Amino acid sequence: MVLSSVINGKKVAVPRKGISWRELLRLAEFHRVVSPVYYGTLGVEKTLSAADEETFYSKYHKEVLLEESYKNALEVILWQMNRHQVQGVLLRGVEIRSMYPKSEMGYTFSLEFLVSPKDMGKVYNIMNSMDYEQQVNRTNHGRLYFRVPGIRVIFYDEIPLGNEILYKHLTHAAQKYFHGNRKAGIKNWNLSMQFLYQFGRWVDAYMMGELKMRDVMDYYYYIQNPAITNERRFIEELLEKAGLTEFAKQLNILASLWFGQGGEVDTGTVFQLEEYIFSKGMEDRRLDSKIIPYEKTRVDFYQRDRDEEWVKKQRAWMFPSKEYMMQFFPILHKIPQLLWICWGIRGIRVFRKSAKVWIKEKRQQIHARMAEMKTKIINKINKKVKKGIPEDEEHEDR
Repeated sequence: MVLSSVINGKKVAVPRKGISWRELLRLAEFHRVVSPVYYGTLGVEKTLSAADEETFYSKYHKEVLLEESYKNALEVILWQMNRHQVQGVLLRGVEIRSMYPKSEMGYTFSLEFLVSPKDMGKVYNIMNSMDYEQQVNRTNHGRLYFRVPGIRVIFYDEIPLGNEILYKHLTHAAQKYFHGNRKAGIKNWNLSMQFLYQFGRWVDAYMMGELKMRDVMDYYYYIQNPAITNERRFIEELLEKAGLTEFAKQLNILASLWFGQGGEVDTGTVFQLEEYIFSKGMEDRRLDSKIIPYEKTRVDFYQRDRDEEWVKKQRAWMFPSKEYMMQFFPILHKIPQLLWICWGIRGIRVFRKSAKVWIKEKRQQIHARMAEMKTKIINKINKKVKKGIPEDEEHEDR
């Protein structure tokens, strides 16, 4: 209701029973829609307590600052990659922000790149030089780099999609660039290619029970873009070939129901999809077979033993291969027996860097907390002054 009103430029109608703003904020954070929900609260401040209003604003402000940090980070990373002749494709940037009525309403979860496997060593050196910390990526096979205040950058050496048709199509497009472009650098895909990649990620998120309201909102603005509407026929044919026509249809209906003007609704399916999203994939699991026909083979892919895979990834991250370590310890070319010592040195470096980042985050939290307490004290003093009880008189009475 709040999101629909904001997107359609309408005033938020508060129901008679009222709104649990704290619960709304919790859901907004989980579904990554804090900014548009905050815009929805601007017309109904009277129903908000001072504490809730302050909490909403701080969350919104933090998200806006993070988006600006993502924009600046992307510019610097692209410049560094081109400077060091790293060949690759920008899979996900900050382009979705420009499609929203106000750019602050957009949200960037991560920057994602596809690079040649041979350039992964270069990427590590570049990101390390910019104070990014490499972290273990539990959700997929990409290499995740993190930097305060919350910037996530992921590099893949293959397209991270489960749908075979979309995977082959995008991989073929990327290979044409890798083999046909003599000048190294990061290429920006056109919007239709970005949409196909993003659509594949939405399908994967749905299969893992991680599809969020933000995903549906992004989809809504993607399909409104002229660059997508002009390629609609090509996109629909490819999605049909991939067995995703029904998924696209239901996602389209749900987006129209939530953010558009509504229309004819298949209540037997789209409301189940809505419940599936809000329950994190725990409800209506049999819905998969309706909107994704090849559910059996796909579910096998997503329901593999992730705990075992997680242990393997941790082990591989803590003890990289000798070939990988040679990039940072050239002495291994002459004395490979020193691999264990080099693993230890690398572990100490990672620990020191992680500790440094942790201390920096804690300091920022303490400063933020102190600033918040200072603001509350000042507000209390101002309220007393407005009531005609200056601080000096209050102390004299005591």
